[in-house]
Amino acid sequence: MQKIPESIETLLQPVVEAAGCEWVGGEFRGGPDGLLRVYINTEAGVTLDDCSKISDALSGVLDVEDPFPGFYRLEVSSPGVERPMFRASDFALFIGQKVRVRLHRPLAQRRRFDGIVNGVDGEQISMTVEGEPFTFPYAEVERAHLVFEFGEQKRDRKATAPKGKIQSS
Repeated sequence: MQKIPESIETLLQPVVEAAGCEWVGGEFRGGPDGLLRVYINTEAGVTLDDCSKISDALSGVLDVEDPFPGFYRLEVSSPGVERPMFRASDFALFIGQKVRVRLHRPLAQRRRFDGIVNGVDGEQISMTVEGEPFTFPYAEVERAHLVFEFGEQKRDRKATAPKGKIQSS
């Protein structure tokens, strides 16, 4: 999936915001199984009704403007716990949190980084990866998202199973 072009974001974002939701971003995959995925958010969280309302509103605009050639499916979604990051300002919202970043070109002989966001200075992103500082321009980011970390304690089914036989009456 690729980020949608800025011209299409400019077309769709006002529709989402006019319907009372926050525009998070969008992705597109062309081809015979084309997909346009739009991420929305609200202060109260995203409901199925929100997704349906935004899908209906966007469908009307997309039918008239027809910005993508060929067939594609429209999907409206919450960003989820592993929220994708579509702009440098998204990183600024999550300073101190873990993110996964894939760059267009290698930096220090690698393209993929899992680390903690330290800060954002304009379009420069600063992270700590495996104890080392890394800074790169947002323009080099191919894809990025938050990393959800499950709690340290894992439930052991055997340890929590009831002991002894179950009596039936």
